[in-house]
This record gives sequence, C-alpha cells and structure tokens, in this order.
Amino acid sequence: MQTSGSHVLADVWVNEYTLGRNVIEKIVADALDKSGMTVLGSKIHDFGGGAFTGVWLLAESHFSIHTFPERNFISLDCYTCGNEGNPLSCVSTFLNGLDVKNMKLRFMERGI
Repeated sequence: MQTSGSHVLADVWVNEYTLGRNVIEKIVADALDKSGMTVLGSKIHDFGGGAFTGVWLLAESHFSIHTFPERNFISLDCYTCGNEGNPLSCVSTFLNGLDVKNMKLRFMERGI
C-alpha cells in the first residue's frame, strides 16, 4: 500500500520574543483552522519563563511547537497524511503572526 503526505519543518528566530503562550496558542489555532486541519486534541507543557512545548493531534496527523524565549527561537513541525489539510499553508499562516527575523523552512513529501 502506498501512502502520501506532506511534512513541513520550520526553525524560526524572532526579532524579540514578546508574545505569551496564550497568544501563540491562538496563532496556532487560527493557522490550523485556516489551513483546513481538524483538531482532535492538544497537550501543552509549560516550562516556565515563557517556554513551552505543545502538540496538536489532528485528524490529518499532527502539529507541534517548541519555544525557546531565551534564544528568540521557535521550532515547528506540521505533518499531514493524504490530501487533507495544507501543512505549508498552516506554517505560513503561523509565521505571519510573528515578527520573524530569520527562518529555515523544509518541506518533504512523505511516503511516495
């Protein structure tokens, strides 16, 4: 059986890490919604000092984020199985909500 999917990884450096966890969670939720993803659940762990990690279980697969405020750095991962949802659109929409200084974006077709 052949499978297919798209996987987007982003390493993001912001000019200044000023957004709180609640704001970033809202940006994630909006990005997932606008890119056609179906959220089944989420789990967030707060490390204190603005640092947190989170994962959203999607009907299409998953979205994860890891924040490092002390380095002005955010790591993202968005993967979808099949043709539902658009992970590149999701990550792009997320990035539009930030003051990005630099980023490294990788896109991979999976299972083909």
